[in-house]
Amino acid sequence: MNDNDHDLTEQERAELASLPRERDTGQLLEERTVQALRHQQLLGTRFRPRWYRRTLLVAAGVAAAVAFFVSGLAVGQWLGTRTVTDSMAAANHQTAMQAAAAVQRAGSAYVLALTALAQVADTTDDRAVDQGREVALASLYAAVRELVLLAPDDPMAVTLRQELERLQQGGTADVTQVTNLVWF
Repeated sequence: MNDNDHDLTEQERAELASLPRERDTGQLLEERTVQALRHQQLLGTRFRPRWYRRTLLVAAGVAAAVAFFVSGLAVGQWLGTRTVTDSMAAANHQTAMQAAAAVQRAGSAYVLALTALAQVADTTDDRAVDQGREVALASLYAAVRELVLLAPDDPMAVTLRQELERLQQGGTADVTQVTNLVWF
């Protein structure tokens, strides 16, 4: 009971007690209240229809699928690039080894050919021997030029190139410098 109940008569108290404690306000009052609260932006947005939620769900699914596809593509590219890089490094190493072996074979064949040319030099066919010497010197010049390109800081390669250029221009070679350099 309230503090004001002592001012009431017995009949008033009985009538007050007979009143219902709860009253059903009805659906209309609830809808009007919700509309007023939404109008004042005190309550969230309206309930979205089912098709709207389904459309949002499909759009989110498509966005997730595209993101998954793009990330898979990026990872695949990265793995593929790494594999190709490793393969190219292995192929380049193998190619370098093959090139070194080819240089070894060509150098051995060059020395054998010069040995054969020196043994034939005693024959009477001076023209063929002179042509063999020219070809041998041209091959040596070309090899020295390529050696300098391969190792430009190598003093022996640079000195050999300089001496061979001096010989090509009709000068004389400083044999002691080349000999000392080779035996360095």
